[in-house]
Amino acid sequence: MEMKWAVKFPHLLLMCLGIFVVIPSHVAAEIRSADDITAEIRSADDITAENYPVKDHLDRLMERCSIGNTKACDEIDEIMEKHRAALDRYSARVDAFEAEVPSLNVEHNNKPDIRKAYPIILKHYMSSDAVEPIHRRKGVKPDLVNICSKHLHDLYFIHGKEIPTLESGKPDWGTIYLVTIEHYFRFCSVQFQ
Repeated sequence: MEMKWAVKFPHLLLMCLGIFVVIPSHVAAEIRSADDITAEIRSADDITAENYPVKDHLDRLMERCSIGNTKACDEIDEIMEKHRAALDRYSARVDAFEAEVPSLNVEHNNKPDIRKAYPIILKHYMSSDAVEPIHRRKGVKPDLVNICSKHLHDLYFIHGKEIPTLESGKPDWGTIYLVTIEHYFRFCSVQFQ
């Protein structure tokens, strides 16, 4: 299977890897704890794209690679190769979800209905072979899903975070799928529990 996401969206693939890639000890000291972040954020309304939590090791690698740091680019390649099987599973799940979108009624006037799509995406992911063991143990809590779907919706439609869009003007459901998983497991479930 061709990894179209590996070519177009390496950062999104690295987001998927973020949960299970072990962060080297030399960068662990740079990463703030969830308690530090929580102390800075007073309410869900205060959370915007600007104070979205910590840039982790993968984000820093992407930044360094984008400015020409070949060592960072090589490390990204190594990480992607090491986790190729997981990336293939994610890619397959994203493709399967994109094929289902027309029947899910989650798009209106070329705008994604994030609040409606969010729980569908999480259910789709949790029932797949791509779900990470840590995500399976953590599970999905319906009351938290409602809070998180509203938060992601507000980031896009109130706070102005750019909505992932294809050249045709339609929502990029592959990117939205991956962003939703990252948002729930790496941010929202940590902040609002």
